[in-house]
Formats: sequence, structure tokens, C-alpha cells
Amino acid sequence: MDYEGPTAEDLRNIRALNATFLRATNPCDQALDNGVSDRPLTEMQVRRLSEAPFLLFSFREQDAEYWKRLIADDPQKDLLQPAVTVSEQIHELQVAGLGFLWQLSRRNPYVARLACGAPAKWCESIARLTLVGLIRRAANRGDLTLPRFRTGDHVGHRLLQSGVSARLHLQRMSQQFALQAMLTRSSPPHYEELPAAACRFPQAVRRVADRDPKKDPEV
Repeated sequence: MDYEGPTAEDLRNIRALNATFLRATNPCDQALDNGVSDRPLTEMQVRRLSEAPFLLFSFREQDAEYWKRLIADDPQKDLLQPAVTVSEQIHELQVAGLGFLWQLSRRNPYVARLACGAPAKWCESIARLTLVGLIRRAANRGDLTLPRFRTGDHVGHRLLQSGVSARLHLQRMSQQFALQAMLTRSSPPHYEELPAAACRFPQAVRRVADRDPKKDPEV
């Protein structure tokens, strides 16, 4: 089966969303740890890092229970969890990011999964909602947007070092390495509530698509 890859417009939107996320979470603003740097990024570093061909932030796509509660027909707020205030910048990011992934999940779920490492069921779930319904349920959530890689993680460290390099080949190698790590993680990340939220991405140990052990000697 042939799959249509991301278009130039898809990549342009991913870059724009990444830049918005990095600016909104730059440590100097103290809005939300971006999971990559614990010190302010320069504008040039933001532009270079935002070139990554995937979203640097997560909407907790792997957290099936979280999204099951979120998109329930009669969603109930968890009264045991303290409310988390979402900033205007993060709210705008969530509206734009959810809208982007919603239309991708309807038009090309393969590219949606490449953009955020989401399982197919997650794409199907949000695609069944209207855009208004999705935004109404999720855009104001203060516990929705999390950094894809935590500060100090080996992938995040490499992104911070060579992912912002002026040497284009180093920048691209680092970002492709991070993309592979996102797509080949062995298990869903452990999600924590903000403000100590972080996505844990273990080293890649298997491919997204299951291999046939009879055909693939590496298995």
C-alpha cells in the first residue's frame, strides 16, 4: 500500500506550531518547560529547532484513558485533580495544534501519526468528533500540552546540542534521530500532571509496524 507523505504545507504548519510552542515555553517566560532546554533559547535557536519534521510537544496521544475521559459523550471533570490554568499562548497553541491534527487525521492519518507519533485509534477518535466538539473538550485543558522530550533526556540533549546547529547536516541528523525515537518507542510514555509534566521517551527498541519474523531476520 502506498502512503502519501507530508506536503510542503503540512511541514510549514509543523514548523509554525513548533516555533509557537518554543516561544511560549521558553524558560525565560516560565510558561511551561519545553522539555529541551532549561535556559532561554535565542530566536535563532528557536527557528532552527522548529525545523524538526514532527511536533516537539505532545497532546498525550498515547494516553488512551485520558482521551477516553476527554471525548466521552458526557465528560466528567475529575474533582480530585486541581485545576491547571492554561495561558493565552498555550490555549492558542492547543486550538491551532488540535485543529491541524484533526484535519490531518481526516485527510491523511498516516501523516498525522508521523507528525505526533499517535496511534491509529487516537487519530480515528478525534476524526469522529466535529472540530468544534474537539476544541470545546480539549483546548482549555491545562494538563493537555506536554513537552515531547524532557530536559536531560538523551534525545532532548541531542536536539539542544546539534538540533540548533548552524551546520545544516548536523541539525537534520539530530532531528531525524529524534523523529525515529518518537516513532519507535517501545511503550507509551509515563504522563505526569503539570507543572512537573514530562514525556518519557525510552530508547527505540522496535519499529512502529510489527515485523514478520519469517521474513525479517532481525526479529
